[in-house]
Amino acid sequence: MTSRAADRQIDHGSAGTTDPAGTTGSAALSARRWFLVASPVLAGLFAVLGAASDPAVGKDGLVLWRAYAENPDALQFKAFGLHWAFAFWLVPPLLIAGLVRSRGVWIANVAAFLGFVGISTLPGLLFVDFYDSAIGQVSGAETTAQVNQAMEGMWGVPAMAVPGLIGFVLALPLAAVAAWRAGLVRWWAPIAVVAGYVAFSGVATWNAVLTTVCFSVFAYELARGTRPEAPA
Repeated sequence: MTSRAADRQIDHGSAGTTDPAGTTGSAALSARRWFLVASPVLAGLFAVLGAASDPAVGKDGLVLWRAYAENPDALQFKAFGLHWAFAFWLVPPLLIAGLVRSRGVWIANVAAFLGFVGISTLPGLLFVDFYDSAIGQVSGAETTAQVNQAMEGMWGVPAMAVPGLIGFVLALPLAAVAAWRAGLVRWWAPIAVVAGYVAFSGVATWNAVLTTVCFSVFAYELARGTRPEAPA
């Protein structure tokens, strides 16, 4: 099955279940499609905002918490940016699952589940930054360190954070592979996604810019592979 043949099968299947009149270019379906296409790009752009605003890049421990306490405005932009970066990052696995109906369907199912686990956990964890900053402002970075040390003894913290991190790491690459298997995107789309992850590992501004470029390649492939057929 060629890529375009798979696209037609998927497009027709979607239209058959959601649009009895057969008008595949409906505003609702178009909005859903563009939300999918835009999400990887928005993830990258918000990641750039978060990375550029981080007042403690490359720091940890007391130095990091002191920087958070002394720079609450920059910290809020950092947390806000990364919150939405992680949220948009995990939208495609949830939406791609509904498009994959041939090869790759089980991969898409796993990706959607991992995307749910990630999006329900990881974006919200950025709220901890606000607490770290506020505690440091009120009682000093040493108190922030003591609070974080106390939290390390709570089993619920890793029980919530680790699955979210696993979902974040695996969901989008698996969704890209599923989309490739189904003929929605070409072979380099999953490679672009993985390259975006590798670039983001540094969490500096230029890393986030490279991630945005890589994710834009993936978004282009999604736009190309999910465009509706022109009416006969």
